[in-house]
Amino acid sequence: MTGSPGAAGVLGVVVVNYASAALIDANLGALDLTGRPVRVVIVDNHSSAAEAEAVRALTTRHGWELVALPDNRGFGPACNAGAAAARRLGCSTFLFLNPDAVVTLPVLEELRVHSLREPMALISPRLLDSTGAVVFRGSWWHEADGRIRGAARGVDWQPDAPPVPGARPWLTAACLIVHADLFERVGGFAEAYFLYWEDVDLSHRCLEAGASLVLREDLVAVHDEGGTQDGQRGRGKSPAYYRWNCRNRLLFAVRNLGRAAVLRWLLATPRVSWEILLRGGRRQLVESPRPATAALRGALAGVGLAAVTLLRPAPAARRARRLPVLVVTPGAELYGADRVLLESVIGLLAVGRAVTVVVPGDGPLVRQLTDRGAQVVTCRMPVLRKDALRPAGAWRLGRDAVAGLWPAVRLIRAADRVYVNTLTLPSWIVLARLLRRRVTCHVHEAERSVPLPVRRLLSLPVTFADQVVVNSDVTRRVLEEVVPWVRGRAVVVHNGVPGPAEPSPPRTTLVGPVRLLFIGRLSPRKGPQVAVAAVELLRARGVDACLDLVGSVFPGYEWFEEELRATVERAGLGDRVHLRGFSADVWPQLAAADVVLVPSVLDESFGNTAAEAVLAARPLVVSAQDGLREAVAGFTSVQVVTPDDPAALADAVQGVVAEWDGWAGRAVADSAEARLRFAPERYRRQIAAQLGQAGRRR
Repeated sequence: MTGSPGAAGVLGVVVVNYASAALIDANLGALDLTGRPVRVVIVDNHSSAAEAEAVRALTTRHGWELVALPDNRGFGPACNAGAAAARRLGCSTFLFLNPDAVVTLPVLEELRVHSLREPMALISPRLLDSTGAVVFRGSWWHEADGRIRGAARGVDWQPDAPPVPGARPWLTAACLIVHADLFERVGGFAEAYFLYWEDVDLSHRCLEAGASLVLREDLVAVHDEGGTQDGQRGRGKSPAYYRWNCRNRLLFAVRNLGRAAVLRWLLATPRVSWEILLRGGRRQLVESPRPATAALRGALAGVGLAAVTLLRPAPAARRARRLPVLVVTPGAELYGADRVLLESVIGLLAVGRAVTVVVPGDGPLVRQLTDRGAQVVTCRMPVLRKDALRPAGAWRLGRDAVAGLWPAVRLIRAADRVYVNTLTLPSWIVLARLLRRRVTCHVHEAERSVPLPVRRLLSLPVTFADQVVVNSDVTRRVLEEVVPWVRGRAVVVHNGVPGPAEPSPPRTTLVGPVRLLFIGRLSPRKGPQVAVAAVELLRARGVDACLDLVGSVFPGYEWFEEELRATVERAGLGDRVHLRGFSADVWPQLAAADVVLVPSVLDESFGNTAAEAVLAARPLVVSAQDGLREAVAGFTSVQVVTPDDPAALADAVQGVVAEWDGWAGRAVADSAEARLRFAPERYRRQIAAQLGQAGRRR
């Protein structure tokens, strides 16, 4: 297939499992994918310990990737987790496939090639059951009342030719392929649905983004509906089917349609819910009350969602459009979270929003923001840090809270919505909620090393946010451990990390000392002291190495920098270890380096510095922290070592030196993939889309 449109693109087949390991083995496991550009990701929505073991054995036997979720997150969230894993494996397009769906290798390949050829399209084959009866060949939802109607027999399904006015097309996620760029552009599946209607919602948002829906009538997949519904076959449906269909119909209206449409759908709820219930036949109503009870439960939940929307005062749309998004951040430097904040602001400005950014003081971030068109305001603010647990820190926190209260109120009142960049600004989250402004909290913290009561206290303010965005699956899991009631609300948006205009190639040969680089805060948790100890070990082993430490300390941590300098002098490394201070532009340092070290001693939520190293085409050594692992998963130029272990760090550096050509070549290859994975454009679109969704829900 050399030269064909799909020659280079890897397909990620994402299957969500819930007590269906045997079905997956029988259907997908029957395909011989050896040598094909296909990766399989199984996402296990936990059902039982026995099933978890079965799916683990299944994925090990077939060499598939397993994403094991600790509980049942629902279809959409699991699909998003699977897509993220597929992306890390280098996949360019995703096929979402039900466990009870069967697809042949030729169909799989044709779908892959079509998606790569037409990346702005959602594509589905025609679905038949094992008897040859049509299960799906395109469908419509109706603006008038939210009914679902499949394509009529004998009539071709044409998305741009609805059978009646107000009919809108959608494609099922039972067997649905979407290019990774389109999927990320629209923010993936909406995670509020749990089951059903998430594919209707995805289809709608893709159309809104300018994509098309394509039904490949010439391609067939077999889908015996009910195979995942507790073994249920025939016309009957599971209680979950009735509950979530009745609820999510109204959720879709609330999320995507205007108030008039929400009212129409609400008034039609008794009739449409009855139609949904009758999809399983009348006999089931006599045999058990469970179907009717489930439908009633779902309908009432949907009515509640619609009622809240209708009872809320209508937004003054034009006024809201003029009002800015208020972005609040606890610092004005250019470290990881600061750079991510900058990308968030760029994304909001790109969709036409006015943005006001509140910072506690001056710093290099301010110039970056104003250059891009944001207004920047300085305001005293209470920032939750660990020193607040000590008397002096608590006094400073209270002082800043009092001094910053009235300025914060004025700024929030003048805004349409509030975007709080970290958990450490609780007063802004609470004030925004009290002043009836939409508030999004972007969580970057994932610290399991902190005592549980402290973690719970620091994380509690997120309860008051309308929407929670987290920078990794690790961050989401850590947050849900301490505030479990946000489960299902936290949306993962992986950081966008800008790379250099053109990465400088690694040195051809290592002449002179191997140049090691550490970039980041000079703090004990980031591990620069471990890097210094590793250089001392390398010298003792006869390896010529030098180390640049690029970064500065938090105010109040000057003692650590002094201690670090003293350690360097005591070890006689004054000519080998250099503290370069903070640099807003890290690319010259990365271009001059041979190997980058990220030796974090404690938890990391993501790892922007690690991403920057891969983007710069440099071999990388990171600590075995979950967030760092997630950031660099799939890259071949990265070594993961035990945290706080100078010997392991030194061993890894020696390994790079011994096989320099191989490591350098892999780093160059990884850099190209990293430019796709960490694309700032993808991140900006997702953040802008998430804040848009928050606005519609509130």
